[in-house]
Amino acid sequence: MIIYEPEEDSDVNEFPWTVTFEPSGGDDWDSFICGPYERDHAVALAEAVALDDAEGGVLAIVKPMLPALSAEDVSATIEELREAALEEDEEEETVNGTPVDFDDEEDLEEEEAEFAEPPSPEEIREGMARTYRRLLDLDAE
Repeated sequence: MIIYEPEEDSDVNEFPWTVTFEPSGGDDWDSFICGPYERDHAVALAEAVALDDAEGGVLAIVKPMLPALSAEDVSATIEELREAALEEDEEEETVNGTPVDFDDEEDLEEEEAEFAEPPSPEEIREGMARTYRRLLDLDAE
């Protein structure tokens, strides 16, 4: 499971979230995206599916949907991400002058599920309604 973890007070937490389910290991099937959800619902759903998969062939990726309203917004976001990646490459961690890859799969640890049960379909519908109201600003006065 891969979960984007923004800062606790980040505006990103209020964005709609998606879960991409894709094959992991030897499986070969088409990936698909579910959502939009509230963040907690997305994480719980991803955990319920990926951690419960006995074959270990499901990778769940939880990330926010960015509210881009124009091609210029998308291009600006891409440029920001490119710059951040370049900065990250420059700050690459080393041990005794040798680069260390902390993203290596061997370094990944098994995680306990954050949520005991996935949200019910009713809870998900309610969360989706809240998300759409925020997106459309229907609750604004």
